[in-house]
Amino acid sequence: MENVGLADLFSTLTYSVVIATSVFILDDLFIDLIALIKRLRPLAISKQTLQLMKQMDQKSIAIMIANWKEAEVIGPMIRGNIRGIDYHNYKFFLGVYPNDTATWEEAARLEKLYPDKVTVVVNSEPGPTSKGQMLNEIARQILESEKQTGKRMDLFLLQDSEDVLHPHAFSLLNYFSREADFIQIPVFSFDVPKTSLVGGVYIDEFSESHTKDLLVRQALGAAIPSAGVGTCISREFVKAMMLRQEGQLMKEDTLTEDYHLGITAKPMGFKSRFVCAQLVDENGGREFIATREYFPNKFTASVRQKSRWTLGIAYQGLANLQWSGGLTDRYFLLRDRKGPACSVLTVLSLVVLLGMISLQMVDGEIPPLLRTDFFSVLLSFNALAMFLRIMQRMSAVNRVNDFSQAAMVPVRWLVANAVNVLASLKAHLQYRESVKTGKRPVWIKTEHQMPAHFGMELSEVEVQVK
Repeated sequence: MENVGLADLFSTLTYSVVIATSVFILDDLFIDLIALIKRLRPLAISKQTLQLMKQMDQKSIAIMIANWKEAEVIGPMIRGNIRGIDYHNYKFFLGVYPNDTATWEEAARLEKLYPDKVTVVVNSEPGPTSKGQMLNEIARQILESEKQTGKRMDLFLLQDSEDVLHPHAFSLLNYFSREADFIQIPVFSFDVPKTSLVGGVYIDEFSESHTKDLLVRQALGAAIPSAGVGTCISREFVKAMMLRQEGQLMKEDTLTEDYHLGITAKPMGFKSRFVCAQLVDENGGREFIATREYFPNKFTASVRQKSRWTLGIAYQGLANLQWSGGLTDRYFLLRDRKGPACSVLTVLSLVVLLGMISLQMVDGEIPPLLRTDFFSVLLSFNALAMFLRIMQRMSAVNRVNDFSQAAMVPVRWLVANAVNVLASLKAHLQYRESVKTGKRPVWIKTEHQMPAHFGMELSEVEVQVK
C-alpha cells in the first residue's frame, strides 16, 4: 500500500514536471515562430549607407561610466576606444569614488591626457553605493556643468569600464536618435577558448537574445529593456526621468537599474528602438555594430553576477514595476521573471530523472501512469522541442561567432543550467534577507578584463604625460 502511494506521488510529480516543461518550451517556441514568420533579421548596412549616416550633424554624446576599483582596466578602455571611435562629438564622464584612490588617480591621468574627451566625476559619497547612485551622480554633474561650460549634451550613453565600442556605433546611434529616445544596440561576448565553458555561456545567451529575442520583442511592440551597456537615451528622456524620480535618472533601490530604465521608457511615452545592425562589405562579409566585452569565466563569479540580474529583474522588478502595460508587455515581463521558476523546474526534472533510473534498477518497471500514450507523446514533444531550441541557439552563435563555438552549445547548455539554478537560489536568499532586514543589497563588483594589448600602446604624447 505504501509502495503504491509512493508510486502515485512520483507519477503525479513526473506528470507535473513534464507538463510544466512543455509550457515553458511552448513559450520559447512562440518566440522562435514569430521570428520565423516575420523574418526578423539584423539590419544590413552597406558602406554607402554608413557614409550617409556619417554626413549627418553629430549630436554631442556623453558616455557615462560608473567605476569601483577599476584602476587596471579603465586606462586601456579609454585609450583604446578613443583611438578607435570614428566620431568626434563625444566625451567620457568617468564616475569615481573618493575612497577609491587608485581608480581616481588613473581617471585623473586620463583626463589630463585627453582634456577634450574625458571628465572625471567624483562621487559625493564613499563607495561602494550602487551603480544607479553613481550614474545619477554623473548625470547630475553633467547637467550642472553645462551651465558653466555652455556645452550641451544631446545623448547619454551607458557603458562599463571593460567595454570595447564599435568604431561606428556612435554614428549609428546618432542616426537612429532622430526617431527614438531610447536605443539599445547588441552586446556580445568576445570569443573565449572552447575550454572556458562558463565564459562561453555568455556567448550563447547574448547571441540568441540580441539577434532574435529582442527583435521579436520590438516587432510585437513591447518595451525594450536596457542591457546596461550600449544603451543610448535622449536628453529629453533623461530630464523626464529625473523629474519623475525626484532627481534620479536611475532607480537606486534596484540592482538592475538599467532594466528598470528601459521598461519605464514606453509607459512614459518615449519611443524605444533596438538597433541590431551589421555592416556588409563588398564581398558579403558581415560585422555587427555592437558593444563587446569579456564576461565572468569562473563558476562562482558567474553565479554571483547572475544572482544580481535575477534579484533585480525577477524580485525587485516585480516589486517596482509590478505587471504594468498591456498584454504584450505583461507577457514579456513574465518571460523576464521566469528564471527562478525555470531553476525550480530544472531541479525537479533532475529528481524525476533520478527517480526513473532508481525505479528501473529496483523494480524493473515504470508505474502504469507513466506508461500511457499521452505521457509518451509529452516526452517526445519535449525532446523534439528541446532539440529545436538547442539548434536555434547554435544558429545564433554561428551568426555572431562561428560554427566551432556553436558546436559547444549543447555542452554549455548544461553548465548554464547549473549556474542559473545556483544564481536563482542565491537571489532568493538575498531577497529574503533584504526584506527581513530592510537593507538593500549593495553593488557587488565583478572582476573585469580587457582584450590583450587593447589600448596599451603608448603614443608620444602619452609618454610625455607619464
